[in-house]
Amino acid sequence: MELEIKKLDLEGYMGPYKLLEYPDCQNILNEKYIPRKLYAWQKSIHEKSAVVTNLASHPLILEKLRKVLGNNILLWGSIFIQQKPNSEHPWHLDVEYGSCKGLTLWIGLKNLSEKTSISLITHSHNIDTAPQELKKNNNINIENDNAVLESAKKFNPNCELKTFYLSPGEFIIWSGRTWHKTSNSSKKARETILLQYCSTDNIVKIPANYEYPNTEWSDKKPPCILVSGMDKINKNIILDKSKILLSNNFINKIKINIIYKIRFKLSSFLRSIVTKKIN
Repeated sequence: MELEIKKLDLEGYMGPYKLLEYPDCQNILNEKYIPRKLYAWQKSIHEKSAVVTNLASHPLILEKLRKVLGNNILLWGSIFIQQKPNSEHPWHLDVEYGSCKGLTLWIGLKNLSEKTSISLITHSHNIDTAPQELKKNNNINIENDNAVLESAKKFNPNCELKTFYLSPGEFIIWSGRTWHKTSNSSKKARETILLQYCSTDNIVKIPANYEYPNTEWSDKKPPCILVSGMDKINKNIILDKSKILLSNNFINKIKINIIYKIRFKLSSFLRSIVTKKIN
């Protein structure tokens, strides 16, 4: 474990690690059908999902997090990400980490293969800029791996590009400020979930825009869950975890797996028809 912590501190990431079996992945993935309008912002599905809250509190995850963040830990972000076939999310830094320090956990759920990658640039978590800023100020092509890596090396020549091909149920952890990108060159949509954590002495904010470093912040505070330890500082909105876990009952399972699922798929179908007509 000590070697892992040194690796995270030096290079900005740990893992990958095996966490879940495939049936567990599908059970978690069903929670994406919970309507977006029911939770405060796009990264707080944990508000309405006992399954996601349980996942975020998994003993293996907390074992890794405590070594870095200490015992008092908040889950402040959770979001399902579906990456479309033949698409790429170019190099970036998550702007929320402009207001707090923490860790991101990326878990593969479905349709992961040698054609679905997550890439990181080591040591970039200690660089006081981001790909978004370099694109704006220096006209760096953030879709070009070599261009971004060469830019990083100007700040730290030890920077390296690392690419990982996870399987369903595996996860990787990186420092919040680590530069990263995802690619899906397969013919199927890749399904993952992103979990984001910090220690309780941070103030978590919701971005009103996604500029870096000139991020503007919403007046609305994100709802967090205390997944470990105690919160004696009271700087954030903390939800009652026990009440969320109680929602994992038969009625809610029927809502999610039947009603919400049908509504979600019908909405997606109608959107695809509209898109085809527009194009």
